Amino acid sequence: MLRPKKHITRQKIKEDKFITQTLQTADWVKRRQRPLIAGGVAVVIVAVVVTSLISARRAAEREASALVLQAGYLIEAFDLAGARANLNEARVRYGGSRSAGRATFMLAQLLFQEGETDSARSLYQEYLSDYGQSDILRVGAEAGLAACLEEGGDFLAAAEAYRRTAERAPNKTNVARYLLQAGRCYRLAGDVAQAIEIYQHIADTYPNDAEGDRARIEKALLERQGG
Repeated sequence: MLRPKKHITRQKIKEDKFITQTLQTADWVKRRQRPLIAGGVAVVIVAVVVTSLISARRAAEREASALVLQAGYLIEAFDLAGARANLNEARVRYGGSRSAGRATFMLAQLLFQEGETDSARSLYQEYLSDYGQSDILRVGAEAGLAACLEEGGDFLAAAEAYRRTAERAPNKTNVARYLLQAGRCYRLAGDVAQAIEIYQHIADTYPNDAEGDRARIEKALLERQGG
């Protein structure tokens, strides 16, 4: 006995460029087939299109992953120019894949290390906007943005960015370190009261850790200078 066909609405299908293209292809087929064969032909063609699109997406991920892996080897060999070329190709040519996201993050890191902070900042923002699937890389990108702001002399914005990063950090050590960076940037921005508050919070929260010791020292120096 034939089972009744389920009606699948567009709202039930995840909206992305692959599925959208599939729906458009199905609509095109249905508009142009003779009534008696439209259903069967549409099912076959949609199945072919879906299979092709999935295969293409997997192929893109494989190619992007290979480029990122090779870039890692090139970085180890100190061939930074080659690594940049590979990462940029993965990012541009295979945009949307997970490995393209990793390539975007890695390229931002490389550019920052080479002093190209404006380009690095743009790529960190691109990663956060278009990817950000990995919590670890997302925190890294947010910290990277904060570092770019600090490098550019916008210390108050950097302090706030480090503070937000600390809220997302995966463990207490990273939280304390980002808060120390926030305190430093508040100090550089001239907001001594906020810096002292941050250092006091670190000292109270991590009394037995190296970060707590560092915070107490920084706080004492600021209070002495203020006196």
